[in-house]
Amino acid sequence: MKGQSKTPRSGETRRPIERIFRIHEQVQRGRFPNCRKLADKVKVTQKTVQRDINFMRDGLGLPIEYDPVRHGYFYTQPVGEFPLLEMSVEDAVALFLARQALTPLENSPLEATLRESFRRLARSLAGKVCFNWSDIDQAFSVREVGVAKAEIAIFEKLSRAVLESKEVSFDYRKLSASESESRTMHPYSLVDVSGGWYLIGHDLKRDAMRTFALQRIKGLTVSKTKGFVRPDEFRAEDYLGESFGVWRAADAKGKPHRIRIRLEGWAARVASERRWHPSQQVKELRGKGERSEISFELANLEEITSWVLSWGAQAEVLAPKALRTRVSGEIKKAAKLYRK
Repeated sequence: MKGQSKTPRSGETRRPIERIFRIHEQVQRGRFPNCRKLADKVKVTQKTVQRDINFMRDGLGLPIEYDPVRHGYFYTQPVGEFPLLEMSVEDAVALFLARQALTPLENSPLEATLRESFRRLARSLAGKVCFNWSDIDQAFSVREVGVAKAEIAIFEKLSRAVLESKEVSFDYRKLSASESESRTMHPYSLVDVSGGWYLIGHDLKRDAMRTFALQRIKGLTVSKTKGFVRPDEFRAEDYLGESFGVWRAADAKGKPHRIRIRLEGWAARVASERRWHPSQQVKELRGKGERSEISFELANLEEITSWVLSWGAQAEVLAPKALRTRVSGEIKKAAKLYRK
């Protein structure tokens, strides 16, 4: 009827925060979408898309520009973290519980969908809470992990401290210690590595970066008045970049170790199928994957030692000598237990 308002396009009912994120995803793919194509994707008018793009550039500081040659929008420099979405502590805890509740999904049709969903959700936490899948570049699977109520409560408190930049204090017992000791720190990030949760931050007493396993944190208190400024240059993925798992050497400023390990039989096949570390390189030494050499660049030898031992007689350390000595020593000590 004349004078009757048009039925709004479905995208106009979507929250602007969701619409802008959809536009960001399209531009991030590097296909130079224009306003018409973006409007079709998010189901709004081209004028609305143009307003959203102006806000992304002027309000959010995203490096988005129009290319007159390719007739579309692009980012003039890499955009890692999306600066728009802010998650609450409740959102972080919900992600934590969902991550723990997932059952193994290897070769499942849900593999890619769930992996990308968690990537988007985790990305909105701006690197403060990291959900890292141990095998993200290969088949997607999650080990079932039991979560105690106490651990959930600690995670909730630490999430609040990380997101609100509040100082924390707690008692902590190192694996090598017989007694707990008090710690006070600025919590920078919570990291999920292979189903285990770790807190990374600046230890005030030691004036150094430290990593703590959540299950060994006791008596946690979050300061109501003492805050801190999280360094802009800190990235959990960079901090852990030279670690095989989550632990870094206390003086990990030196030259990293060049690790070389020869694997035989089933170990050679299984190890080469997975992505264990960003620096990983695999060289096949015998056809059909029956023998291979795998190498890494790592800051310390602690976690790689147990990894080598897990393959039994199928793995031999070629370099460095220090790692070969470590592994050999552990094998000799284990052998003594079975001589009786």
